[in-house]
Amino acid sequence: MISTKNKRKIEYEGISYYWYVRINDRGHRVHIISVDKKVHLEYPFLDTELPVTPQDIKKHLKEYHDTIGTIK
Repeated sequence: MISTKNKRKIEYEGISYYWYVRINDRGHRVHIISVDKKVHLEYPFLDTELPVTPQDIKKHLKEYHDTIGTIK
């Protein structure tokens, strides 16, 4: 189980994920983590003037699942 404090929940293809934005030495990063912690994605935050939306998160999850589908 992951800490859900200061994270937003999103459902994608029946799986729950939590996402949040962090600033580290590499800049603004969007993190997406599955509830079971098997998936932890990290993406650069391209424009800090624009908010990250659920549609952006779903786009990243779709790209991830499409990539995984081509590997199997």
